[in-house]
Amino acid sequence: MQAFALDVLLDRLLADEDAEGWGTDEEEVWYRVTAPGAPDRVQGWKLHVAATRLSAPEVLHRSARVLIAGGCSFKFAKNTRIVEEMTGARYDRAQCGKFLTAYPRDDAHLRELAAALDEATAGLPGPAVLSDRPYRRGGLVSYRFGAFRGVPVLTDDGVFEGRLRTPDGGTAPDVRKPWFCPPSWAELPVPGAAARPPAVASPAPVLLAGRFVVREAIRHSARGGVYRAQDQRTGAEVVIKQARAHVHSGLPAEDARDGLRREEAALRALGAVCPAVVLSFEADGHLFLAQELVPGETLNSWVKDRHADDGGLSPARAVRLARKLTGLVAAVHAAGLVHQDISPNNLMVTPDEDVRLIDPEWASAPGAWTNRVYTPGYGAPEQVRAAGPGPGPGQAVDLFGLGAVLWFVATGVAPLLPPDDPDPRAPLERLEPVSALLAPDRPALVPLTPVIRGLLHAEPEERWSTERVMRALRGAVRDRADQGGATDPSRVAYESRLGRRLVADGLTHLVRAMAAPDATATPGMPERLWPSDDFGGRTDPCNVQHGAAGVLATFTRAAALSGDGPVGGADGGSLREVCARIAGWIDVRRETIPRLLPGLYFGRSGTAWALYDAGRLLGDERLTSHAAELGRAVPVRWPNPDVCHGAAGSGFAQLHLWRATGEQSFLDRAAECAQGLALAAERDGDRVMWEVPQTVDSQLAGIRYLGFAHGVAGIGAFMLAAAEATGEDRYRELALAAGLTLAAEAERGPWGARWRADVRDKHGETMLYHWCSGASGVGTFLVRLAASTGDADMLRLAEEAGAACHGARWNSTTAACHGLAGDGQFLLDLAEAVPGGPYRRWAGEMALALDARHALREGLRVIPDESGLGLRADAQTGMAGSLDFLLRLEYGGPRPWMADAPSVGAGSAGPAAAGSRA
Repeated sequence: MQAFALDVLLDRLLADEDAEGWGTDEEEVWYRVTAPGAPDRVQGWKLHVAATRLSAPEVLHRSARVLIAGGCSFKFAKNTRIVEEMTGARYDRAQCGKFLTAYPRDDAHLRELAAALDEATAGLPGPAVLSDRPYRRGGLVSYRFGAFRGVPVLTDDGVFEGRLRTPDGGTAPDVRKPWFCPPSWAELPVPGAAARPPAVASPAPVLLAGRFVVREAIRHSARGGVYRAQDQRTGAEVVIKQARAHVHSGLPAEDARDGLRREEAALRALGAVCPAVVLSFEADGHLFLAQELVPGETLNSWVKDRHADDGGLSPARAVRLARKLTGLVAAVHAAGLVHQDISPNNLMVTPDEDVRLIDPEWASAPGAWTNRVYTPGYGAPEQVRAAGPGPGPGQAVDLFGLGAVLWFVATGVAPLLPPDDPDPRAPLERLEPVSALLAPDRPALVPLTPVIRGLLHAEPEERWSTERVMRALRGAVRDRADQGGATDPSRVAYESRLGRRLVADGLTHLVRAMAAPDATATPGMPERLWPSDDFGGRTDPCNVQHGAAGVLATFTRAAALSGDGPVGGADGGSLREVCARIAGWIDVRRETIPRLLPGLYFGRSGTAWALYDAGRLLGDERLTSHAAELGRAVPVRWPNPDVCHGAAGSGFAQLHLWRATGEQSFLDRAAECAQGLALAAERDGDRVMWEVPQTVDSQLAGIRYLGFAHGVAGIGAFMLAAAEATGEDRYRELALAAGLTLAAEAERGPWGARWRADVRDKHGETMLYHWCSGASGVGTFLVRLAASTGDADMLRLAEEAGAACHGARWNSTTAACHGLAGDGQFLLDLAEAVPGGPYRRWAGEMALALDARHALREGLRVIPDESGLGLRADAQTGMAGSLDFLLRLEYGGPRPWMADAPSVGAGSAGPAAAGSRA
């Protein structure tokens, strides 16, 4: 959808008002306007003016005139597309509606401006801003206390934040909650305003429309809440949906309330296939719809639960469900409607395995003017090409959605694939190879495949009708029973040429996507060589997790393992040249951080590690000297004991640098780190636990995790490595205790072994499989503990962890941190430890699962990041981590970011032995 540039209006207004000395600055989202002589305030009460996509130009024109006349700096969303996003249903509840922000000189200035802005914008539409107090109920102007410039802080998590300065000289987070919650010490700026709401220990039950007692919130979103309630008139449980005024407003000129009215009309038209309408009513300018509570769970949850542990649905069960789903779509079409969004989250499965359709907000007559919507992975090609307002699609889009849903039912895998560019392939062309990979383990694919193929045609007129689908489903199990299923021995085998292409194409993409180092050579933040997501973009741009060091390490290994070939096309240069460019960019910034944090992934320990390895590859003594200097500077004693953010991560880096340099000081520092972790250990008999202290400036404060990134497995792995390097028995004894702790906390079953995140979590819930928390990370430690001690029980448990990772591969992201790439690295560890096992083949199947998600971009076969749709570079959540795994699968070498002794994995180097230490 075309966006209207709002900065053009502002520039014209500045010219018309003859406003001299005003500064403007265009950013990715905001257009900033700075008044001449504006004070550089750290914090204070700020003003917000809300708007919708359609009212934004008028709101800007009226507000800017007031603010220019009042000499107040401000910023606004620079185009209407951004405004629509900011007022969308999925936007952050606390931030929704903040179209314009004004920064008054002081509280008196705020009161003057608030009155003028309220008068100027009266009558224009815009959503209420939940984090703020409204200046006038029903108006667009509101205020909250927050950072202007803020106090820049690098938290213990390695995240840059703008904090508030507290009266005692300390700092505090600038909290943005979806309710008004200013700091207790900030005096309210508007006389006569109501006092802060008192804290209530037990809030009274909420009664809506005089009859519905709200029992719980099912979910909250910017568009409004969804609540479970009891109807006092009938005693029945109901679901109540809220639609906030002027939220989800765009083209056509509607908002969330119109959507809820459409849903009510569709529910009444569709009758028994949907929940029954109980009552619609208005309150405080918002619309509510009470409807029948359908027992059960969404099809998305129902299918995933049944594919998680027991091999999925039987053919007969899947066919029965397919008939019922087809019947729902047929009922929608018989009513003369097209649903537009047939997807697993819009379908409910009841306890008796009946199915109901929910959320028919966008159901409309074919051709009627509407917002054309779809769920990624379930939208027909014509929907994807024509999203946005316009004549509604034909009913064939629901047939495509049904086919995608049936594929999900048969496989347990969402058909979500990143878009090709510039030439998109047909959906079937992309899904058929994935089906071939899944078929040996998904017997339900056999009877459903003909129907799925018939429904997923790219051309609408080629898709099977619901009548034809029903005919095909009759006797589908009997007719195709002889074609095998779970017993079919044929499997697609991983081929080396595929891995090499994925590596070559992925590296080429990363080179092409890299910012030109010369253009960003001036040290400073938040410059990045590759963009990250919102969270990653606020972390150290030179770290491993989301920054340049992680990508550098991948290129360094590629150059060392595969040779110094060209990469990136004619202008890309060789792998070594790319390494030199990245390393040089990091080296310039190695001292530009406010403070050195120890973490291997979020701190500068991983940066030192990556720089040293690159310098050694390049023969650059200056670079290796700088890296070693940085390694000596990072702390080795730290309150947080973990690998990602804390002391154990620093310890790993010290051991690596000791092995790489032979320098005794690094071993001494590793021993000091181990001593600190030994003091922090909490012993309980033969078990051990490390807690992240409540006092640290971290989102992880207070956790007692079991996994590798933040808990027992990672710290235990470092203590084991330290014991082997120093000969210190105390460290080995703690590593053994860590192994016994993890063995005691394992959930073992037909799936293998898996672990919950926090030791205090309920047994059997939130069981995890990956490196950061779960089987892959725990197994990474256990396989090394078994190798060191010869403990067959530990090795057996590690193998069970490997089986769990392998079994979860189709419901995993691509990420090294919490997905296929990290799990594949662990399976390669197992392949070295148990050469006769299936683990190298399983690692190849992980690579096939990665490739199954690929996109073609300018002819390159590239693996998406953790989102499944984007192509971010980040080593732990993006493409670089996947390439690192594929490099090791193809060429061998040690596990990245592990300080293994030379005997553990080929390619290690360093001192052969070390003496004991006291």
